[in-house]
Amino acid sequence: MKMVKVIGSITSTIKLDHLKGFKLLLVQSVDWKLNGRKEYFVAVDTVGLGEEEIGLMVTGSTARRTDATRDKNIDGTLVAKVERVDLE
Repeated sequence: MKMVKVIGSITSTIKLDHLKGFKLLLVQSVDWKLNGRKEYFVAVDTVGLGEEEIGLMVTGSTARRTDATRDKNIDGTLVAKVERVDLE
């Protein structure tokens, strides 16, 4: 699982049928202090994240295990919104 920040959205007028209905977001990997890293992904949004929000993203075969993405050819899925990070 990766912690990421939404930095933009992607509009695609032509895409495979299994991607229709999904919002595609451009996300940047962040560290535990929420500082951006030089790692970017395109992810399917299943939780309704907006720009500048922090979320958790799963990749690979795990990205296809949500109810919405099951058996679809998807490599990155946003599965949670991060409200805060607590460290002790």
